[in-house]
Amino acid sequence: MKALLNYRSLSRRAQQLALLGGLALLGACESESAPTGPQTPGGELALNEIRTLAPVNATSNDTLVHISLATGAVVPASGAWDIALRRFEVRLNSPAISGASSRNVTAFAVAENRGMSNEQFLALTPASTLAAFDAVRSAQIPADTAFKSDRLDNNPTGYLNFGGVPSANANRYWKVRTANGGYALFRVTALTFTPQVQVASIAFEVRVQQGSTLGTPQAFTITAPTAPVSISLATASQVTPNGCNWDFQFNPATTALTLLPNAACSVATSAGPASPTFAAATSASDAAQYVPYLSTLSGPIPNSSSDKIGPFLYNLAGTGNRLSPTFNTYLVRSGAATYKLQFINYYNETGASGYITLRYARIR
Repeated sequence: MKALLNYRSLSRRAQQLALLGGLALLGACESESAPTGPQTPGGELALNEIRTLAPVNATSNDTLVHISLATGAVVPASGAWDIALRRFEVRLNSPAISGASSRNVTAFAVAENRGMSNEQFLALTPASTLAAFDAVRSAQIPADTAFKSDRLDNNPTGYLNFGGVPSANANRYWKVRTANGGYALFRVTALTFTPQVQVASIAFEVRVQQGSTLGTPQAFTITAPTAPVSISLATASQVTPNGCNWDFQFNPATTALTLLPNAACSVATSAGPASPTFAAATSASDAAQYVPYLSTLSGPIPNSSSDKIGPFLYNLAGTGNRLSPTFNTYLVRSGAATYKLQFINYYNETGASGYITLRYARIR
């Protein structure tokens, strides 16, 4: 068991990068305070002019809603958008999301409230935080190197849950460009260990794409591996490696537990979103970007309801399924302009969830 404890040091990073899909059905029985600030989006922004955009209907579990900060309007996905919203997920117009059409939008999390207690977060309101938001001006813009884009990071153990004996996180899946030039979805559904802390089995599920159609899930299990083993997504099986007949190699050593792609045969991945799920996904070939490693989508605005750097936190009052705004400030750079923004509400006037209010201003 001692070797497995090496993974506990990765727990925080793994949790921060997790895309939490289990909160898609959040509801509410009451609305938050009314947003504070000008509510006339559209037209050119004056420097340091605070505007409020509400409510942005981000209730879809599948479709991102795209926003131009220059105009303060919802725009088509093909338009000049800067940020995109889906439930509590915030994405930047970057290569990982938009591919070759990216505007290379970057951001920096000021996250001035990251050290607050749950009670302090609950006491915040749009009105009480407006003065501090207004005080963030160009002097607070950090060095260029502090701004980061959304990106696909290399995480060869990204399929695991940590915080004890590692286990498979079946909610995570990947879109894969396979060694035979096709596409597939795959995920790890189970990982078990012997009493001697050796891998007893690892179970996979694959959906192979034929043309534009994703096939039904195919499950297969590798039992008692004692050395690295190769798997083929095309055949949903373990194979004897021979050139480009395999896609991933699993290393069962308890100091590894890695999944490495067949980079020599151009195998590449894109982390699947929180929604649609593995079972509901309709394509493996539609990712904006594929990278030659097991990828994890991460960015400067955490898509997590438990990370205090993120825009919303879950169930702070302990009384139900509710997201509360953190009123953290984020700086977003798009071209020559730098904006500041906060997410100040997650509910509309009737208490329905996924209707996001944000306030923003151009500070450079």
